[in-house]
Amino acid sequence: MKQLTVLFNGSKQYAVLLDVPEVFIGRGRKVHLPLDDNPIVSRRHASVRAEMDYHVLRDLGGANGTFVNESRVKEVRLRPGDRIILGKHTLRYEDAEATARSLKTLQLGNPAGDEQDTMSAEAVGFEEVGGGPEPWGAGPVGHGPGAGADFSGAVHTMAASKDELETLLAQQKIKKGPHLSINWGRNIELIGLDDEVYLVGHTDDCRVRLKGRRWFGRIAASLEKRKGIWWIHARSPFWNPVRIGGSKLQKKRKLRTPTVIRIGELKIRFSPGEG
Repeated sequence: MKQLTVLFNGSKQYAVLLDVPEVFIGRGRKVHLPLDDNPIVSRRHASVRAEMDYHVLRDLGGANGTFVNESRVKEVRLRPGDRIILGKHTLRYEDAEATARSLKTLQLGNPAGDEQDTMSAEAVGFEEVGGGPEPWGAGPVGHGPGAGADFSGAVHTMAASKDELETLLAQQKIKKGPHLSINWGRNIELIGLDDEVYLVGHTDDCRVRLKGRRWFGRIAASLEKRKGIWWIHARSPFWNPVRIGGSKLQKKRKLRTPTVIRIGELKIRFSPGEG
């Protein structure tokens, strides 16, 4: 048995068993997997169909396309570990787990019918089993301040441009591994953690630059990878205090789970990635 694990902005939401002949994905009531917070997804966007001992993903003609592992597809046989990318959502195709919910009891009526009604995942009876969207709310996301497109608040399907789709695919690629989400007010910057050390502070050597200038404590913190584990170090706790969960960090701390880090007015979210 296989399942689809649903992730939004890199955070796991829930998982469903592929225990019906065909699973419909989109926005609204007439689908098995409602992605209602994703306006670039069509109301009937894609389906996953059982074929003997495997599954086939089929694009149903949505304006923004269906992607598997960053490649646009029309119809493709799925293999364990494949990532179906639909805007800010990722659906991971993998072996079933005990916590996955069955779809057999879900009554859809005609999946190709009325597309005006909407329904949330909670209405289907799903519970969130992981973190939700970014803790500071929705907004443009990109590789630097001002980058990315804001699709929030849309009622109808929005046709994204080629650049916007490429940006979303690049974001999902970053979210697959350890990364930082940095809140710059209206914008969120994503930084993939590819190197061993990242500095936060006021100097030119800092990957994340803080506002203002300080004569002391110019480097506020560092993120360092040691033996496959990420740590955050407070480098000048007196001048530039680092706070995690309301507590001041005196020395260092392991980062194993999604963690919100505050340095001055800046919020940084560490995520270990979708894996």
